[in-house]
Amino acid sequence: MTTLREEAVHTRFSFRAMNTDIEVALWAGERQAAELQRETIGWFQAVEAKFSRFLPDSELSNLNRSAGKWFLASAAMMEVLQLAESFRIDTGGIFEPLLLRALEAAGYDESFDAVKRRPGGKGDRTAAPPERTRERPAFHAGMKAVRLPSGAGVDLGGIVKSWAARRLRDMMRAARRVPCGMIDAGGDLTVWGGKPIAGEPWHIAIEHPWRPEADAGCIEMDVGAAATSSKLGRQWRAADGAAMHHLLDPRTLRPSQSDVAQCTVAGPDVVACEVWAKTICIAGSEAGIRLLEANAPAYAALVFTDTRRALACGYAPERFQLASEWREKR
Repeated sequence: MTTLREEAVHTRFSFRAMNTDIEVALWAGERQAAELQRETIGWFQAVEAKFSRFLPDSELSNLNRSAGKWFLASAAMMEVLQLAESFRIDTGGIFEPLLLRALEAAGYDESFDAVKRRPGGKGDRTAAPPERTRERPAFHAGMKAVRLPSGAGVDLGGIVKSWAARRLRDMMRAARRVPCGMIDAGGDLTVWGGKPIAGEPWHIAIEHPWRPEADAGCIEMDVGAAATSSKLGRQWRAADGAAMHHLLDPRTLRPSQSDVAQCTVAGPDVVACEVWAKTICIAGSEAGIRLLEANAPAYAALVFTDTRRALACGYAPERFQLASEWREKR
């Protein structure tokens, strides 16, 4: 997801980290721009080094190896784990961080770049899923420690990119006093200082589910966030040839079979946007929209179904400005 607004941006750069493309646009002078770029790249590299499940020496990998025992965690790790657990509760268990073993069994056992390069399939949709645990992570505030259920593993890929974008935005606004900017971490996007400073709002393109070269529409906002989740992007073939994707349904521990192909959520907070976009993709249009409207009243969703219909719902759904092809299919 990228912004269409160019004229008010003083500096713009992009790079790759956390197995995704990151794009940043800031209202900053030339002298400040180089420093902000270095800080931004360094921040995302540090987050990847801490939270990647694909790096054997990351803090997350060490945590997963310690499952069943108390693990002394950094403040950042505790923050993200507790945030993920709170969203699990808000989404009725649809957003689930304890899915690492099921992801590995499905074939997503290395970075997606490596999965795409694999010559043969891996994972089996028909095989029995890993044993499910009802035990939850335990947190000890005094020790600053966490204990995962024995045999379980955490994957934080569904939340940590948006958390990193939100933390960086807060630093840019408070510590660096950047009055206007955009941070897009692989489709998890946050903006601030639109019309009040630049004279017009940000125009955020909505990804077309089936035509990467086209936009399905756009969102206008002065400040806020948006995130897109999709079953179509991170796909691979299982050993038996079945299509697999990374959005696992915690009720089956297999790739979701819902009627949602892609979902974009817009609202105040980028972390919530990411979580609710994934939740709707996994739960399906009817159940997912019902969960969103009951538990996230400040958010709107644009849902693209497998039958190529577009459904806008939630708070102020008119913020989604759809291309004509979709207005006819609503």
